[in-house]
Amino acid sequence: MNENTIRQWWEIFHGWKENPLVEVRVQVDAKSWKSGYFQNVETLIEKLEGHENHGIFATINDIKPACYTREQCDTIIFAKNSTTAEDITHRCCLFLDFDPTRPSGTNATDGEKKIAYDVMCKVGKFLKEQGFESPVVADSGNGYHCLYHIDVPATPEGDQLIKDLVEVLALMFFDEDVKIDKATTDRNRIAKIIGTSSVKGTAKSSDRPRRESFFKKIPPEWKVTPIEVLQKVAARLPKPEPKTYRFGEAHNNFDLEQFINQHGIGIAKRGSTTNGEKLVLDECPFCGHKAPDSAIFKLNNGGYGFMCFHNSCADKTWKDFRLFYDPTAYDQKTREEYEFKRRYGSERKPYTPPPVLDENDDLGPKWKTLSQMKRLKPSDYIFIPSGINALDRKMHGFGLGEITVFSGTSGAGKSTFLNHFALSAIQSGFKTALWTGELTESRYLDWFDQMAAGPYNEPVAGYDDFYYTPDRIRDKIHDWVGDRFYVYNNEYGYGSTQILADVTERIDAQKVKFILLDNLMALDLDEIEGNENEKQTRLIKDLKTLAKKKMVHIILVAHPRKEQTFKLLRKESVAGTANITNLADNVIIAHRVSNDFEQRAKEFFSLALINEWKAQGFSTILEVTKNRSSGLLDYTCGLYYDARSRQILNEKYGTRTYGWDDQPVQTTLPTSIALPDEAHDPFDPLEQPTPFD
Repeated sequence: MNENTIRQWWEIFHGWKENPLVEVRVQVDAKSWKSGYFQNVETLIEKLEGHENHGIFATINDIKPACYTREQCDTIIFAKNSTTAEDITHRCCLFLDFDPTRPSGTNATDGEKKIAYDVMCKVGKFLKEQGFESPVVADSGNGYHCLYHIDVPATPEGDQLIKDLVEVLALMFFDEDVKIDKATTDRNRIAKIIGTSSVKGTAKSSDRPRRESFFKKIPPEWKVTPIEVLQKVAARLPKPEPKTYRFGEAHNNFDLEQFINQHGIGIAKRGSTTNGEKLVLDECPFCGHKAPDSAIFKLNNGGYGFMCFHNSCADKTWKDFRLFYDPTAYDQKTREEYEFKRRYGSERKPYTPPPVLDENDDLGPKWKTLSQMKRLKPSDYIFIPSGINALDRKMHGFGLGEITVFSGTSGAGKSTFLNHFALSAIQSGFKTALWTGELTESRYLDWFDQMAAGPYNEPVAGYDDFYYTPDRIRDKIHDWVGDRFYVYNNEYGYGSTQILADVTERIDAQKVKFILLDNLMALDLDEIEGNENEKQTRLIKDLKTLAKKKMVHIILVAHPRKEQTFKLLRKESVAGTANITNLADNVIIAHRVSNDFEQRAKEFFSLALINEWKAQGFSTILEVTKNRSSGLLDYTCGLYYDARSRQILNEKYGTRTYGWDDQPVQTTLPTSIALPDEAHDPFDPLEQPTPFD
């Protein structure tokens, strides 16, 4: 035993109480226990002498003072009575025990403990995101303990709350190799006294040794987690679907397998839990994170649940999941609540007004006369050519200081367009940086090289329409690109805060002017406070500020909502908060020309225009649904696609070559568009950046 650690244990869990009382239990053998009640840690340590080779445990919640008068007061003996649930006056500790699965009567190996530690970390991260205060974390010798400070009455309602909460965690983080002990929910639960040792098995085992328990983390203050936070997590426990009534008879006619097949829901993995089935989703329909970050549950009692481990989906329930795919499910009130949550989020934080700024020399006068305002000439505006002639004629390209949202349905070629834009910018001398959450590094490199090589790609023998870029061409492309193009290393994660910081560093260090982010759904926004809509609004505002402050152009790829899959994609169809498109300077949508597109387009485009697109044989239609600088709206242009090079082409049988070639085809558009002074200035002065934007 480590007496100092035991003193530390007493101070953390009991020393702060006005009249602390603890029952200590010593496991003599598999069936018999000794017991003792103590109000003083020094007396406790003294009486533990001689019990070092036994398991030593203690109660974790508040005990009725009368228990101190039992026969085992200030001693450890075989006693008739011990603490019952009725003897507990208050719950002050939520005890989570992570124990690796192993043969009974044995200690854990280091490898088994590592698995338990990983599961504990996942649970701890999840609870922190839900609003839990920091716990005390201890190595129990064979596993790990997380102990949260709570304030829950010792009532049947309080018992059910703790039981439901631990059941939710055991269900969400079920692992065949690690058990989250659900027996810790008893009011009179005992836990190992930290500072004592595990005594299972034999002390002679080298790979399953007896270990002394110790503290791994003690927060500066053991703060109480509000009961409302506990209730929020406990409310995630799956519940049976409401019954429908027909001719006065109740029916439960929901079929999960039929629902999955009908809506094409991808299942990455199926597994059994202690009381049902867990189905890991290919991706979360709300935040887009891939397996194993979200799952649905079917319990033996008929309950269904949905859970995503990301904070942005903290408010999403099984009803939200079902309504996402089937808007007709449930009654009208439930549907209206879901729609409100989808649009505005369920957690509304009190508004905190920003500080009022005093006038200062750095920002200039708060109110300006016309003569004090700075006017930009048309020739002062700099644009990055898109390489698409029709866009560059109308939009002049991508203006510095602006942000473009680019969208399209699956298969419309969003990532292909980003490569095309990157190559056009590099060709014109603009340094470019790209982050992709969609493609692996090697896959992206092959794709980029193939587009840059153009007609120089060679077919792969034995495969139809499969081409690759020869090494001799790759080397020339990479030498030509040099330090004008950077691709983010995803080993540093998908966190938006990290990526924006690294993007800013690249802009400052290498004078990068063109930023491509693919895509919004792959960015991890968990570090940003607020609900999902608030997180996305904060992100788009930060990107807009960055574009203006650093005078760069940012393209953000945003997927459409999944419920828009069978409709023609519009600006309003972009997934997430409406502020994504409201705050963007440009919104461009890629439509892949197909029979489905032709049918859906009739609602918005004239039959004559659709027939013209068909006659021209376009592969893709680009639609500008918003262009702030020139007011361009609902403008379309047709493009072609070459499978050999993966290139986007202006002409049906054209080709693109870039500066790595001995005789490159240069763009005919300058990087700065100069207009005659007498020409109409398309730029609204009210849209110019101000210090308060």
